[in-house]
Amino acid sequence: MERTLFVFEGEGREKLYFESLERSFFSGEQSRILVTFQNDIYELYKQLKADDDLNPYELIKELNPLAKNRESLGKLRRDQISQIYLFFDMEPHDDHYDSQKLLDMLAHFDNETEHGKLFISYPMIEALRDIDDSTEYLTRTVSLEDCRGKIYKGLSAQRGNSIYQDARKIDKAVWQTLIMANLQKANYLISGTISQAPVIDQHAIAQSQLDQHLPNGEVAILSAFPIFLGDYFGRKIIFFK
Repeated sequence: MERTLFVFEGEGREKLYFESLERSFFSGEQSRILVTFQNDIYELYKQLKADDDLNPYELIKELNPLAKNRESLGKLRRDQISQIYLFFDMEPHDDHYDSQKLLDMLAHFDNETEHGKLFISYPMIEALRDIDDSTEYLTRTVSLEDCRGKIYKGLSAQRGNSIYQDARKIDKAVWQTLIMANLQKANYLISGTISQAPVIDQHAIAQSQLDQHLPNGEVAILSAFPIFLGDYFGRKIIFFK
């Protein structure tokens, strides 16, 4: 049986959004295992740097603090997992944030069939609801000061359209709107062109953020889940019925 492992930074909102996209796009397909790392990407970086021989899959199994997750992973070997996808936040306000660490992690986790493929939400998971109009979204940013947890959660809820606020109510058509908007944004960040082509190179998105937005004291809003869906299914996902 094909198994795909999905690793989330947090337990709450990430899983709600992912379960919503599962209902729209994955129903009846291969086995999926959902686990929570319960820490940020910079802690994952710290653990991996402490032991160059450490297998990321074994680390995820060991560090995952939830018993139910250990049970679901405990009986499986790495070769029984066909693909690994990881979803973390950029969190530029984090005490351990370092742009080189972010780039190193994206270089390390760049293949879903090897160590895993990493997708980043800029600045955090709530970016998914921080959209009102697709055209305006192309240039929507948040200041570094407002990237802090409670501030950005409130801001994203306030300025985002209400249809994106409740993950349980997001249907396939709304997801497709989010996919198109985020693919356009990602391509615009990387090349300055407006395209709905899937973006495979996650490193290029991060480099664009570091080159074009961080020096101006801001982060360009971008959500990881729609970018993942474009990567996984290709452009055809926009036309799924």
